[in-house]
Amino acid sequence: MSKDINKGIGEFTDFIPTEDQINKFEELANAYSDKSEDDFFVEIIRVNEQMEQEMSKEEYEELFEKLNSIRPLLNEEQSEKLDRILDVLGK
Repeated sequence: MSKDINKGIGEFTDFIPTEDQINKFEELANAYSDKSEDDFFVEIIRVNEQMEQEMSKEEYEELFEKLNSIRPLLNEEQSEKLDRILDVLGK
């Protein structure tokens, strides 16, 4: 593995989702398994607004830093989608 990939993976070693977060991820996966990419973006915006309200500013910013840190793990298409998500969210 390259140094960038190891760094990207390392950024998530401290992230331990709560049972509630895991349940929410599972619910979203089930609810959106047959939805379009545009439907995903609408949901991402909604979830982002909720996270912004529920998290401290530091936690919220740290989440986006970690999200950006996975970029070395993504292929070109995934990286472009990440850019689109971050652009939509104003990050």
